[in-house]
Amino acid sequence: MERLKLGAGDYIYRAGECSNVVYLVRKGSVQLTTVYPETGEGVDSTHGPGHVFGESELVDGKPRNCNARAAAEAELFAFEREELIDLLFQHPEKSLVLGRSVFDRLKDLFGNDTLESDLEQLRQEVQQNIRQAVVAHESRVVRSHNGMAAIILPIVLLIPLAFGAYWWFHRA
Repeated sequence: MERLKLGAGDYIYRAGECSNVVYLVRKGSVQLTTVYPETGEGVDSTHGPGHVFGESELVDGKPRNCNARAAAEAELFAFEREELIDLLFQHPEKSLVLGRSVFDRLKDLFGNDTLESDLEQLRQEVQQNIRQAVVAHESRVVRSHNGMAAIILPIVLLIPLAFGAYWWFHRA
C-alpha cells in the first residue's frame, strides 16, 4: 500500500492509462472526469473519504475509462492488484468496503428511479420537438403560395366533381 498526497487539480490517472491500482480516499475529495471534444472536461462524480475508485478497470483489465483528479488537497491509499487480492483473502471483511462502493455505483447507474425519470424526460423532449417541427412545417406550407394552392385547389376541384357525380347518378 502506498500513501499519496495530492494538491488540488493534481491528476491521479488519465483515461487510457494502465489500470493495476485501486485507490481509497482517506482525506479530501476526488473528481472522476471525462473529456468531451465539444465541451472539454466534465465532472462525472465527486467522492470523499472512504470512497474506493479505480476498481472496475482493475477487475476487467482494460485501460482507465476516465480521468481522476484531486478536487481539493487529498490523501489516498493506493493498492496494487496483488496487494489487494492478498488483503481480501487475509481479511475478507474488508472486501465490504470495495463491494459497497461498487454496489453504490451500480445502483446509481442502473436504479429504476433514475432510468424511469430519464426515459420520461427524453419522451417529453421528443414529443415537444415533434410538435414544434409539425407546427413549423405547417406554417411554412400555409405561408407559401404553392402551399395555399395545394390546400385550396383540391377543395375547389372536388366540389364540382361531387355535384357532377350526384347529378350523373341521380338524374331521372
